[in-house]
Amino acid sequence: MNASSIEEATEIDYFITNVEPSKVTSEWIVNSYSNRNWIEVFYREAKEWLGLKEYQVRDKWSLERHFILVRSCLHFYHLS
Repeated sequence: MNASSIEEATEIDYFITNVEPSKVTSEWIVNSYSNRNWIEVFYREAKEWLGLKEYQVRDKWSLERHFILVRSCLHFYHLS
C-alpha cells in the first residue's frame, strides 16, 4: 500500500495465502515475500542462460528430462 490508510491509498498489493491466519504475522509475510526474489532469480537464469524455455518435446518424460538437465546445469553454474 502506498499510503498509511486504505482510504488514502491509490495502489494496494495483495498477498494471498492458504496458511492458517494464526501463523500469518508481519514477520512471516516479510520472510515469505523475500523468498520470492530467489524464485525469480532462478527462473530468469534458467530461462535466459540455461535454456528452460528452449524445449520442443512430445511427451511428459522428455519434458521432465529437459527440466532435470536445466536444473543440473544451474547447479553446476552456481558451483563455478
